[in-house]
Amino acid sequence: MTFVSSWTNFGHLCGDEYSQIFEFAAWKLGYVHHADLRLWEFDSQMRPSIQIWIVVGVYRLLALFTHEVNPFTVNYIIYVASGLLSIASILVFSNAFMHRVKERYRDFFIILSLFTWLVLYTNTHFNSENICGHLLLLAMGLFYGNLGKVGRNLPIIIAGIILGLSFSCRFQAGFAILGLMTWYFVTSWKAKTLLRWLLLSVSILFAISVFTLLADYFFYGKFVLSPYNYYYENIVTGTMNRVSGVSPWFAYLFMVSVYLPFGPLYVFSTIRQTIVFPRDILTSIIAPFVLIHCLIGHKEVRFLLPMLGFMPVLIMITLDDLGTRFASLEKHLPFMVRALWILNLLACFSLLIPAATEIGAWSYLHDHYKKPTLLYYEGSLHQKLLYYKRPTVRIIACKAGDPTPCPPGFNALIAVDAKSKETKPNLPMVYTFFPYGLDKILPSAINQSIGHFDLYELRNIESE
Repeated sequence: MTFVSSWTNFGHLCGDEYSQIFEFAAWKLGYVHHADLRLWEFDSQMRPSIQIWIVVGVYRLLALFTHEVNPFTVNYIIYVASGLLSIASILVFSNAFMHRVKERYRDFFIILSLFTWLVLYTNTHFNSENICGHLLLLAMGLFYGNLGKVGRNLPIIIAGIILGLSFSCRFQAGFAILGLMTWYFVTSWKAKTLLRWLLLSVSILFAISVFTLLADYFFYGKFVLSPYNYYYENIVTGTMNRVSGVSPWFAYLFMVSVYLPFGPLYVFSTIRQTIVFPRDILTSIIAPFVLIHCLIGHKEVRFLLPMLGFMPVLIMITLDDLGTRFASLEKHLPFMVRALWILNLLACFSLLIPAATEIGAWSYLHDHYKKPTLLYYEGSLHQKLLYYKRPTVRIIACKAGDPTPCPPGFNALIAVDAKSKETKPNLPMVYTFFPYGLDKILPSAINQSIGHFDLYELRNIESE
């Protein structure tokens, strides 16, 4: 499934995944100019670089075997690796927490952990929220699975390094890590095992030093403190709230619940866990992370994505408690489970829709136009997706009615945004996102909501 969904559900899941990771990597590789980046984020040196280095590393590794690296191949390898990391983290975490789930619910626990549509849809993507969540889940599985084992210090050290790497991918993971470390300090103090707490702390700090401070030093070319820069730019200056808007503290209750069929269970189980088990290790991780995000003005569902892997165990604990309290729930549970999984199966069809639909046109350009090419396009800076552009392609800002000359020795195409109301060129259409004329059949609201552009060909010299 990972290998298939990495191919069908291609592209970035959110704009930040592209502009802050892949395009920054293209700049480091030398084929995207500084002026083409999202400069307020790049020049403020607020973004971590460890995931950028991974993209650069895969690209340079492929360059050892081919004279021309295909960026789509780079992405596919990275997405498959992200999916495999997700599976490994889920299995390690599930194994560590399996004893907390009643035996009759354990099969459902594994299925819920691995096969909900939201897990399948997000687990292959390389955005910071997703990778941070995989690493946090993996670290917690290693940590909790070896918590009571005397003399097993190496897994604790490894868990600490992974926690530090999780923070280096997304700084907000620090809220969950701080909650865990507070819980573990109290537990270690009572058990007189503070040495293990110290080992975990040192390993986290070591990992942050390598994966944040050192990695950022080589990326930006000087010593920077990107976590502080991130805090300053987004919180102190209020840039995030001013540019992206704010929502009330309770907005996540509704924003998460709409992700049917399990969204409402995520919300209810999290609230119940926090109230009923305030001193539990899971609460120490989830509650600080969620509560801080509720207090931050700008809200997006993806910000809570690192908590997705923890939800199945909370649901199972909640289900066991409610089943004990309410006999009618236990009686109707098989029907409820079937209904939920039918909805989940229908939602899985979303895996067939690319996460970034506009990438299809860039892929067509990359595969079919290898000689010098002029692309006339009015798209904004963040629609141009320069990471996927061949060096031989030159993008020229153009709107309807502007001249589109075709110099000798050049392919020439016009890209028309699907949302544009301008008259379409009277030229051969060589690419459209919708095959078989589906754009003529589907409601205009659907056509307008799916970001893509069509390609019209002025000249093709590929066969010359």
